[in-house]
Amino acid sequence: MSSERRDRFLKLERERPGGGDAPDSIPSSSTDRFRPAVERPLETVEERTGAQPFVRCMDCQMDNTVYAATCQNCAAELDTPAQRAFNERLWKERQSQAEAEKRALAEREEARQRDAGDQARSRREVAEHMAEMERARTDREYGGGTLDGGPVAGPRSDTAGMRLLRMLPSLPWRIAAACVAIGIPILLLLFGRGQVQMVGLMLLGLVIALFSPGRRRFRRW
Repeated sequence: MSSERRDRFLKLERERPGGGDAPDSIPSSSTDRFRPAVERPLETVEERTGAQPFVRCMDCQMDNTVYAATCQNCAAELDTPAQRAFNERLWKERQSQAEAEKRALAEREEARQRDAGDQARSRREVAEHMAEMERARTDREYGGGTLDGGPVAGPRSDTAGMRLLRMLPSLPWRIAAACVAIGIPILLLLFGRGQVQMVGLMLLGLVIALFSPGRRRFRRW
């Protein structure tokens, strides 16, 4: 390559004076058809709450969009009074069916909750009945009682004296009767003479017999 051609080539790649970005290739005096199109935002359809989401053709029963002017299957016009009346009746029937299904679903849910409550109540009643039967069986097997009518702790047999005391109306009367039943024989033994001491001894033996627990009977398993 000669020096003259090399110099011409270097002049083509030489930086322009002033630097900076290259000016717009499209002059400002040109029309807009030479400029790139401005991107438009995406347009969305407003939500039609409660409205019919489709239009059905009354001739061929084909569903079309709500913005269709003619049926895409049979090309029938969809904006006629007959077509609008047909779609209004159709949408009312659909809404009535939806309401009926919603009521049926609510009734089934209510019945399910009611059945669940009845089953839980039945299980609770059965458990209470079994607990009552077990308590009665324990009372029959072990017996026992206290002055206030409650069960005693431990497998003790009920006594005739305790049953007699529980026949009194309240706890103070039961305590007083127990004190009298024990105190009189002791006073007779301490301060009596002869037959009086004998009567006191007999009364004390009777009290001991009344309040002595019976022999426990064991079961053979």
